[in-house]
Amino acid sequence: MNKPDPYRVAYERERKARLLAEHLLDNKTRSLYDNCIKLESTVKALKTTQQQLIQSEKMASIGQLAAGVAHEINNPIGYSISNLSMLSEYVDSFLLLDDFMISNLPALASQDVAQSYQQLREQEDIDYIRGDVKSMMAETGKGLNRVKEIVSNLNKVSHSGSFEKELCDINMLIEESLKVVWNELKYCLTVNKHFTGLPKIYCHPGEINQVLLNMFINAAHATKDKGALDITTGIKQEKGREYLTIEISDQGEGIPQKVINKIFDPFFTTKPVGVGTGLGLSVSFGIIEKHKGKIEVASEENQGTTFTIYLPY
Repeated sequence: MNKPDPYRVAYERERKARLLAEHLLDNKTRSLYDNCIKLESTVKALKTTQQQLIQSEKMASIGQLAAGVAHEINNPIGYSISNLSMLSEYVDSFLLLDDFMISNLPALASQDVAQSYQQLREQEDIDYIRGDVKSMMAETGKGLNRVKEIVSNLNKVSHSGSFEKELCDINMLIEESLKVVWNELKYCLTVNKHFTGLPKIYCHPGEINQVLLNMFINAAHATKDKGALDITTGIKQEKGREYLTIEISDQGEGIPQKVINKIFDPFFTTKPVGVGTGLGLSVSFGIIEKHKGKIEVASEENQGTTFTIYLPY
């Protein structure tokens, strides 16, 4: 009986081991690839969910402002409608005067016609109408432009926006957000703006508007009596990097030190039930972090709170 060739046996053993290793490696590779696909899908779903959460919180903020915005729109619309009604009467007077002139064209030189014409002018108060109509038209135009501005700013802030960043003026974004939230602020806060000329930066404007809305609404809710809201923009250097900064300071109740580390946690709120969702600051923190920035907070009870937003450029 021939003995097995030791070299042949060693070769077969090595070949089988190699095939087994290749099989195991192939399974591992396939499993790793499948996990990568699943992870990519999960990350995409999380991004979509985050975007939906931001939009939901934004619409919740807009909902809180709805009554105030309706009031802001109602005023200029009301006096514009009133002015249009009066203008309609003025037009009737001018038409009546014009009809008189047309019907008496052949006798315009007559003293009686001239006297009748003057009486008609006095009866319709034409001199007053001539003085009032231009100012009324200007007032109506101003009112309708105010409505257009409110709707335009509301649309900018509430729009979900694109996934692409845009070149934006931070000071302008602050102005837009203030206009939308103004009816919420004007009864309890005096707004002091201390703006520095800033370079434009790439950001998601709708998301930055959302952060600012949250901050402004929180300041209004934190202020019981008439107070001040100071908004300061500038440039700061930190650890060799330059940031655009937005400081938002109120003179409200302040945040207790025992909870100040929790204010950015989802669903945490110090507001009464039905006033806050507990998502505003959490969403704001996520938005600024997404922009590679950060938010710092300093607060003292009964003294006020300052939020500082850092945005790299």
